[in-house]
Amino acid sequence: MVRVVVAEESILPYLKGLQCGENYEIGLIIGQNTGQRDYVIHLARTPLAAPITSEESSENKPINRYAIIKALKDIDEAGIAEHAKHVTRMLPGGMFVLGIFVLGPGDIFADSSSVSKLRSVLLRIKKVLLSNKFLHGDSPCAEKLVLHLCSTTQRYVCKMLNPDNSIGTPLPVDWKFQTHPTKWHQLDCQYELDHIFPVITDKIAQPLRKNLQEILAAMDEQVQTAVCVLDGEMRDSTETIESMGKKRKGKNSKTAIEEAKVVNASLYIPCDIHVGKEQDLQIIDCCSEMKFLGVLASRVFLHQKATVEEAVQALKGDVIRSLASRLEMHWDSLIEEEHGSPEEHVTLHEPPRRVLVPLPHCRVTLSDYLFPGEGASEALISLEELLDLQVKESDVQKELELQADPMEYCTSEIQVEGETSEDLLPVAMNSSTFLIIGLSVGLAILAISIAVQFSGWTNR
Repeated sequence: MVRVVVAEESILPYLKGLQCGENYEIGLIIGQNTGQRDYVIHLARTPLAAPITSEESSENKPINRYAIIKALKDIDEAGIAEHAKHVTRMLPGGMFVLGIFVLGPGDIFADSSSVSKLRSVLLRIKKVLLSNKFLHGDSPCAEKLVLHLCSTTQRYVCKMLNPDNSIGTPLPVDWKFQTHPTKWHQLDCQYELDHIFPVITDKIAQPLRKNLQEILAAMDEQVQTAVCVLDGEMRDSTETIESMGKKRKGKNSKTAIEEAKVVNASLYIPCDIHVGKEQDLQIIDCCSEMKFLGVLASRVFLHQKATVEEAVQALKGDVIRSLASRLEMHWDSLIEEEHGSPEEHVTLHEPPRRVLVPLPHCRVTLSDYLFPGEGASEALISLEELLDLQVKESDVQKELELQADPMEYCTSEIQVEGETSEDLLPVAMNSSTFLIIGLSVGLAILAISIAVQFSGWTNR
């Protein structure tokens, strides 16, 4: 059965508007995969690997931010894979990099060496996305899309390639540009964080990045076991999101078709109340704790025939993808590790908050992350460079998550005092605190706080 790919009609003029002459341009196909059908929401050209310098940007002449490739063999595989990683950070859960598009002359599928190069590019992208499992970046379908628009004939052809099959031939794809927009159902969730992770004494010298990666693994496991409730009810996994909204359609059938379902979702972590025998209990010698507090705002979009199971998977993937993206951006921004000192009871770190930007041709929103002090103008730069999108500053939805007030956590010293007998607890160290913090304000605000308290910890 031939795979069907549905794309918004407005994407075609964008593709044909790219001018490369006898050269080639390459970019990413972004969308959602389901069964034998893919939904494409956007195409994004891959920018130059080297950033634009301040001297270049200050000149009045136009700047070419995108790589012009003389031949397919010259494609920068590492640059495209890195582009795919950064774009995946900006996608809501359930959306993936489905493949690549190529603009250029000739028939790229007729030449075996060109097909081999395209497969190599797709394999590089897959490996990079799989290297960070918390991004949930690799699409469910083993075959990836390759769309080619011939720059001379202006005709397009799409085929599938399995990057893991070095001898497989390209498979045909039925790519359709539809005139009527896809109806995207929206799921909103406010995921509350309130977790304490003790750090054992042997790991006190471990880098912050390593500690956070271990915590992400634990939180990913928790989220995957969470129970999801949609609009306050438990739903059968095979039920469609569309059927949940049918009873709410209005009298105007046209309006009912255009309006998509907005579902409020909640994730509940099962309580671990297992109590073992006394001889199974252990006292762990810990010197610190890392504490996550706050609310993470999540918004995902599902195609019109999506099931509850697909919605839950997208939502859980979005929570972890968003958290992993923020923390990775945060530790990459640190100039050096800060371990604190006896004089410093609190060392403050604030991870970036989420802002949303709607695509111009559909209601799906993409994400960007702003550090404290950054405004919507910084988001516009990322959108233009990574997604080839030009939007107005007023289009950036900044109110989904507001910047936290760290002073709420810094008004007093943080001390941990043991309450059990002295023979069960290690001797407490001099109290000092390492704090990575954000504060939730209301229901629609992100806050992530990580408190590291240097003192004794007993874990039973």
